[in-house]
Amino acid sequence: MKHMKSYTRTGWVGAGLFVAFFALCMLWGLLLTEPALKELHQNILKIAYPGFSFSAVGMLIGLIESVAYGFFFGVLFVWLCKVCCVSNNDT
Repeated sequence: MKHMKSYTRTGWVGAGLFVAFFALCMLWGLLLTEPALKELHQNILKIAYPGFSFSAVGMLIGLIESVAYGFFFGVLFVWLCKVCCVSNNDT
């Protein structure tokens, strides 16, 4: 059960970081004034977050995807550390 706590804790930390990054990207997208850069930024967000658009529903979809991606990468990080970085004391 101790391992499950570290998986979920790190998953939620990853989700929080991804949500913060998503919020920063939203703020940056709203502050852009150059039309070409704004279009590029929007296209990159649409690639990273399928279903995303600059609308309330699109931002909610992006937020949900940020939580899911962050949680997944947090759990993957813990698993990789346990597989690769754990020392073996059987010697």
